[in-house]
Amino acid sequence: MTTTIAVENHSAHDQQSIRRRTLLWVFLAVTAASFLLRIFYAKHLYQDDGLWFTAAEQILDGRALYREIYFDKPPVLPLVYALLFKLFGAHILVIRLFTLFYSVAISATLYLFGSRLYGKREGLLAAAMFAVFSTTYTTGHVQGLNTDFLMLLPYTAGAYLLTRAVDATARVSKLYALCGGALAGVAFQINPKAIFDLVFFLLLLFFVRRWHRSNPRRLAWLFGLAMAGVFAGALPFFVYIAATDSLSDYWLYVWDWGARYAGYYSLWETLSNALAQSANYFALNNTLAITLAFVITTVILRARRKRIDKADAKQAVGAGLASDRVYRSDIVLLIWLAASYCGLAVGGRFFGHYFFQIMPALCLLGGRGLIGIISWLNTPRVSATVRRLALSFILIGFIFTLARFHSRTFTLALDLVRGTKSERTTEWLHERLNREERMAAAAARQLPDPVAAADLKDVEALRGDAPNEHLFVWGYRPEIYYWSGLRPASRYLSTQPLTGVPADIHYFGWDYERLLEEGKTKRAREELARELSQTRPAYIIDELGFFNNDLSIRDFAELRDIMAGYDYLGATGRFLIYRRKDLPYEGAVKQN
Repeated sequence: MTTTIAVENHSAHDQQSIRRRTLLWVFLAVTAASFLLRIFYAKHLYQDDGLWFTAAEQILDGRALYREIYFDKPPVLPLVYALLFKLFGAHILVIRLFTLFYSVAISATLYLFGSRLYGKREGLLAAAMFAVFSTTYTTGHVQGLNTDFLMLLPYTAGAYLLTRAVDATARVSKLYALCGGALAGVAFQINPKAIFDLVFFLLLLFFVRRWHRSNPRRLAWLFGLAMAGVFAGALPFFVYIAATDSLSDYWLYVWDWGARYAGYYSLWETLSNALAQSANYFALNNTLAITLAFVITTVILRARRKRIDKADAKQAVGAGLASDRVYRSDIVLLIWLAASYCGLAVGGRFFGHYFFQIMPALCLLGGRGLIGIISWLNTPRVSATVRRLALSFILIGFIFTLARFHSRTFTLALDLVRGTKSERTTEWLHERLNREERMAAAAARQLPDPVAAADLKDVEALRGDAPNEHLFVWGYRPEIYYWSGLRPASRYLSTQPLTGVPADIHYFGWDYERLLEEGKTKRAREELARELSQTRPAYIIDELGFFNNDLSIRDFAELRDIMAGYDYLGATGRFLIYRRKDLPYEGAVKQN
């Protein structure tokens, strides 16, 4: 099948202008940027980090994911964490360094993708833009290694291979479709939203059919092979889950709960959140918004022209880039962006890390858009004044984004050089949250001064000599397990299956809905009571009761007998501390 989606033969100028040495220097710069924009955040845990860390340690301790560890996401992420901990030790820095190099690998994939669609310059720009813009939104959501970020490498590589499947010879195209689907299948077992790669491929085949009058049967075969690839990529993880006798729990925690969680908000609330959060994202990452707007405008103008000859092309928006090849490449990426945005919108929440799903497409469009804008500004019809104003506007917007999100990076770097934390750092949300968690962990370790223990320069020092004892945290702060080094006393690392209330909702007083029937949560609480009776944790920490009396651990009948065996010691930060009555107490719980 002949197509003009991809660049079959780059121009001699492009081949000569981007030499291997230049490519090497650019990727050294990308690696350096990724390092500098991420490494200074390496001492903190962020949103959901505690779940990833604790689940991985539990896997290494011989417990079965899902059946013996509550986990509401597909299995790849905790397995990757467990592998890294097995190889290099259970340290935050291990995960942060892996995230850094993983980001560079995504940039390299974007370079290949952009080079194929447009040219090497656009590919390099896309790679560099990802290194920067993957760090410029909600800090706690973009610095951690979460399901959305881990998904990006197979998700992007899968989309790249699927686009190649429609512009290759018959035999090779089938292999691309199968391999692209397999990568999407692996991504699907990281985050179910990766299935939108398959949606993208289906839409792409529809446009290819219109562009080339291709054989429908052949396109159907390609889609079928992609679906087979998805199954093949996901199959090893299904086998792992089945081998650990965890299929029923996997279905219950990941899919049953996931469907209920995704349907929590109404359509109107979803649309409202989409408008507000998307506007906020693009305002704060305005370079991506400007380049996207340029590409969309170019596509609309090109679509309205029935025919463009060479003379017209030189006067079109983005002169020199208005060929059919570039036009169709633009459409391919806009389709991928639209499909990815639909994935982002599932659940109606629009958290900061959800925007990772659209970032690869945005960076590819950004590289193409910047080249197109510069090309247009260099045409004779654009005055020097307009050119300077436009470039200044883009540059100022980019500087605003860096200042908005990386002034904190600069502060953390200065703290490291000075060896002390500035007031701005001590008042930072994640510093305060981690400090409170370490204080609660120190209290559970019966240390005489939890406040001093929480302020140790070595933030993981509490873990060093942890006894082989159990702890239970009621709520959703599994970070305390990691900081303390104590073993979870129950499979339930979150109260979601125990109360039926989502973890992002249960802090809001009475303003919540229970997503699980009372019978299901009652049985889960009864199981929790049996587990606590067996493990007999020395301490129970109630995070949820501090925010919501209705969901306090003492409020449930199934747990009252258990809690009758514990004394309330007071609050540390926003945690209520309970100690087993038969244990001598030598520590100190500090009200804070």
